[in-house]
Amino acid sequence: MYILFGKEKVFDTPKPERLLHRIIHIATNPGDLVLDSFAGSGTTGAVAHKVGRRWIMIELGEHCHTHIIPRLKKVIDGEDKGGITQTVNWKGSSGFSYYRLAPSLLEEDKLGNSIINKEYNSEMLAEALCRIEGLTYALSNTFDQQHGYSTERDFIYVTIQNLSYELLSKLSDKVGQ
Repeated sequence: MYILFGKEKVFDTPKPERLLHRIIHIATNPGDLVLDSFAGSGTTGAVAHKVGRRWIMIELGEHCHTHIIPRLKKVIDGEDKGGITQTVNWKGSSGFSYYRLAPSLLEEDKLGNSIINKEYNSEMLAEALCRIEGLTYALSNTFDQQHGYSTERDFIYVTIQNLSYELLSKLSDKVGQ
């Protein structure tokens, strides 16, 4: 029995690497993408990685930090000795990217109206607006409130101030024609 994370029983129904190896081998080819939308302990990603598949795992719980990331680091470093490691002659290689989802931009107030989520600070809001508008988020070192761009001539300026005539005039002076 392969023990994960130094404990005998972490999950009630852990997926055996050998079974996932068989399924992935039958259903995919090297380089294909494997999706596990309930990653749990990260077994599917570990097996997919060992057999040359790209993978995406999704986990909403803290398992990502307590189980998945430490496990995949061991796989990549060649320190994972369990499961199919010997069968596929896994020595370790490559890496992975980890992304944390931001909270939802909008939430409902008591009256059912959509409002900006209270968890957002001004920088998060500016980045979200850039994504929504298809712009690249990049703070300007030259202009205050310039938070992104799409081309050399198209920029986004985000402010939490009221747009008075004075503020618009100042912005107009900075950006020119």
